[in-house]
Order: sequence, then structure tokens, then C-alpha cells
Amino acid sequence: MQEVIAARGINFAYTRVPVLENISFTVQSGDYVGLIGPNGGGKTTLLKVLLGLEKAKGEVRLFGTPLAHFTDWHKIGYLAQKSPVAQSRFPISAEEVVLMGLPSSHALRVTRAEIREVYDAMQKTRTREYAGRIFNDLSIGQQQRVLLARALVSKPQLLILDEPSTALDAKSREMFFDLLGELNTHFHTTILLITHDTGEVGKYISKFMYVDKNLVFFGTKEEFCHSEEVARKLGPFAQHTIDHLHNQHGHCPLGATCQECRHG
Repeated sequence: MQEVIAARGINFAYTRVPVLENISFTVQSGDYVGLIGPNGGGKTTLLKVLLGLEKAKGEVRLFGTPLAHFTDWHKIGYLAQKSPVAQSRFPISAEEVVLMGLPSSHALRVTRAEIREVYDAMQKTRTREYAGRIFNDLSIGQQQRVLLARALVSKPQLLILDEPSTALDAKSREMFFDLLGELNTHFHTTILLITHDTGEVGKYISKFMYVDKNLVFFGTKEEFCHSEEVARKLGPFAQHTIDHLHNQHGHCPLGATCQECRHG
């Protein structure tokens, strides 16, 4: 199995205040990783370090290449927590937003091949019907799916998302997570996702990563449900989170009932 992300001994600080301390992990091709942890625990900073947007001590390798020498950025799609496009009032169409995700995109000439790639990405995200509409006239949920199409238009092998369900209503969240699940299952897209919707995304992800300055936990859902360290970190919310995960399957992944699988 191909190694997509390898992080070794990542340390990062803002003005000498430690944010990340000795973070090491490996994400394999086809993984769907839910990155969780408290606010201020370093989750977003970790993603920025992996993408080279923040400089940290330690080693990051993407698709086997050291970050400093990595140039195949078309292999990675990134959906930030706050997109400049969503915050702008510039009258750009949804189709033009997606076109911006192509590495060779330019304003003066668009090839037929590029248009096909844009429509393919919009088809996958169920946004084709919005192609000609002004982006800022769309609902927040529709905008998020258009931004996901922009992240997918270069056909990335790795998709990195920073809390994409923030501000979405329940129906939009469900649709968004269903879509990510399809991308992982049917198109084998490797996904690293910061989320607070542990229960909703739990039925799709294959692994959890818990970051609170240190790497508290990294492993499968089954291991997550039985981790004493996770239970200590989550405190009174531990069983609530675990029960949500169990309810996605109707039973405990290890065969125990929710009543028997208690960390409280």
C-alpha cells in the first residue's frame, strides 16, 4: 500500500508557544482519516504544516517525496475552513470557481478538455445544475459542494479538508459526508478531514487521529472505541461519542454491546 503522508517528529510553535509537539504518523493510500481534538489543539496548524503553508521542525513526506522537493500539487485537493472565494462578493459563477482549481487554468482561454474536467468534478459533487449561477447567490451547503468540486477538478489522490461541515445544516452535512464517503469508496480518494461531527462521519472513516498538541491517538475506529487515553481526553463526552459510532453499525465493532463497552 502506498504511503501518502509521512510525518516524523513534527514540532511547531507560535512565538515560542508550543502548538505541536513530536507528531509522527503515516497515512496510507485509501485511508479516510478523521482528525479530531479540542479547539486550539493544533489540528488546523498540522494541516498547514503538511501542505507547506507553515514551516515546522521535523520531516514531512508526500507520496514518498520530502515536502521541500514536492511539486506534484495536482495530486492534492485542499478545502480550507475559510475560503477567500466564499468571503468575496466578486460576481463569479460556480463554474468559474471550479475552473480555478485546475493547475493550468487561465482567464483568456479555456480548452474543451478543461471544461470536461470541470463538468466531471461538478457531476461528482452534484453541482452541475449550479454551473452558470453566481457563486455567492448559492446557499452555504451548495457553496461548500462547489468548493469541493474545485478541490477535485485536478483529480487529486489526496483530499485534505478543514472542518468543511461548519455552518451547514443537518441535511447539508449528511449530503456532504455521503459525498466524501463515495469519493473514498468508489474513487479510492485518500481523505484527511478535520471534524467535530464524530458520529456523523464515523460510518465512513477508517481511522481516527486525535491531536491535542501531542498525538494522543492514531488508529482504527475499533481501537478508538477502546482507547483509555481517548476516554481520559474526552472526559464525560467519551461514551456519547462512542455510542454515536456504534449506532452507525447497530453494534460495537468488536462485538460488545454499547452497555458493555464503557470507559466512564
